[in-house]
Amino acid sequence: MSFYPKPTEKTVDAVMSDLNPVRPAPLHPVLDAVEMHMTVPLNRWPKHAIMGTADYKKRQEFLMSDHLKKLPPPGTIDTSAKDMLLSTMFMHKMAQMQRVIQRQGSAASDDPRYIYLYDDMRFKRNIFYWRNFRMNDLPPEIITHIFRIAAWSTSTPDEGTRIRILLTSVCAKWRRLMIEDCTLWSAIWFRDPPPYERSMEWFRRAGGAPLDIRINEHDADWKSKDDDWKYKEDDHRFTTEQMKELMDKLLVKVSQIRMLVLVVDNWPPALVVLNKLQEAAYAGKAINMERLEIHRMGQPMVWLGPGHTPTVLFGGQTRALKYLCLRGVHIDWNATPLSNLSTIDLRKIAMNVAPTLNRFREVLLACPRLQKLSLDGAGPQPSARMPDHIPINLPYLKVLIIGGFSMVYSCYILSQFKAPNVRDLTLMNLTGEDYTTMIAAITARYRELRLLTLYTVNISPTEKGTKAMVRFLYAIPYLSYLRIASMNWHVIEAFNEDPREYGLGKDGDTQPFPQNRQVLCPKLQTLEFQQLSGTKIAEWVARRKELGAPLRRAYVNSPYVNNVTAEEADMIQQVVGLFIAPLGSTTPEERALATCDRYGETI
Repeated sequence: MSFYPKPTEKTVDAVMSDLNPVRPAPLHPVLDAVEMHMTVPLNRWPKHAIMGTADYKKRQEFLMSDHLKKLPPPGTIDTSAKDMLLSTMFMHKMAQMQRVIQRQGSAASDDPRYIYLYDDMRFKRNIFYWRNFRMNDLPPEIITHIFRIAAWSTSTPDEGTRIRILLTSVCAKWRRLMIEDCTLWSAIWFRDPPPYERSMEWFRRAGGAPLDIRINEHDADWKSKDDDWKYKEDDHRFTTEQMKELMDKLLVKVSQIRMLVLVVDNWPPALVVLNKLQEAAYAGKAINMERLEIHRMGQPMVWLGPGHTPTVLFGGQTRALKYLCLRGVHIDWNATPLSNLSTIDLRKIAMNVAPTLNRFREVLLACPRLQKLSLDGAGPQPSARMPDHIPINLPYLKVLIIGGFSMVYSCYILSQFKAPNVRDLTLMNLTGEDYTTMIAAITARYRELRLLTLYTVNISPTEKGTKAMVRFLYAIPYLSYLRIASMNWHVIEAFNEDPREYGLGKDGDTQPFPQNRQVLCPKLQTLEFQQLSGTKIAEWVARRKELGAPLRRAYVNSPYVNNVTAEEADMIQQVVGLFIAPLGSTTPEERALATCDRYGETI
């Protein structure tokens, strides 16, 4: 298609020439996989050369282990001079590459190939650099601080667990320093099989430190039973007795538990945890928990019946609680004090055991600094709207998630509060009817919005639906990050509509776009997508570029990489940098948005 620019191979040649001013030695297909593919279109790259893929990580692990195998035994041959030479060489290449990219501008800085190459050189530098760093000569408290940074800087709890195990296996000194620092063992993920010998040993090592505990949390690629009804509701890991036994051991340190995340499949183990916490409070034990998440992943919207008495959360000792997430379970809403929360996250709770509207509003009023409100298939029991209805003001609310509701109930929920400073809005699983009326209802309410997520939201493909969507987008001028999945394409096309054709912007300032054409969401720079046509995505980002509002980066979530063909990836790559975003992780742009205002200043 004619509007795709040609790849900037001159930029590639300039970078490679500066990095290799003389003819380099023959490149190795594994060691130099990134460097040798720099002049090749991205769709022809092997997976082990693409940062973010599992094959790339395996390649790095192979290179590290292969290097270690070739090293002489410690104390036999001094390799420090050679190691330092190679480390310095790669460090100089990294610096050269940064200078070249700065000269080349966005043609290089927005091209994933240069990021892959820079990361590859940094990895090679580290292979040699650590050999010359006299770690054990540092004071013990400095070494311990480094260990803490290594353990807590990981992107997933699983990686944090692996790092701590590795650090205790290096040498006797490191093992002793690791074990002596109780804070390094205070985050415990119960993933080992019963009787949880490893996790209970970490529990012991944690001593008197505040505890962050996760129990039976599934892997990121675990498939929820909500998505596959072939799973049986009674196919769970914990029995009632198993959970009782584990909770009796953990509640010995109940006053130290700062965070508890529980993921189970069925009712009994979830109820055991709630009842045990209530019993501990009634027995006079202090509960200082700041974050509680209980996820019942089995059949949603199930009520246990009139014979079940809901528990009072923590026996009423909720003064320290800041973060509450309940999925598929409920509590005694009226008897549980809930105030000064920063996060309320309710999911898949049957309506007849949900809080009443009055109680829901009381909780919102008692949480004036609420920062995140997530209602996914769970909300207050509907009641007649009062004649003197006044929406509750939530000026500190930054993240709002609405999903799994009918159109009428969605409007009902959104009418209960006003949140003018929301920066991150998610609308998801709003299907089965036309939600155009809801879109119209929230138009002009979130002017400070920076990140918009649309997952399976049904807007009618009519003039009325398109007009509502255009008006909504016109009222969020600072939007810079769009995340979309399983959306009808006419909704995405609305971003490229001319607002003047819908009576908008005629009297406003002329925007500096081609032919004075106004563009919706002119600050949009990042797109994250999944389960959408790669060809249509390429056409869409190309159209944004034609309109004078080009995107800088596009991300595809890692589980859906194979859904984008090599040809589609190349089409997208010719217009905007295409990157892989591991599922569940946050991108650099998303993290930056969470901390900056509309002018880019830190907040």
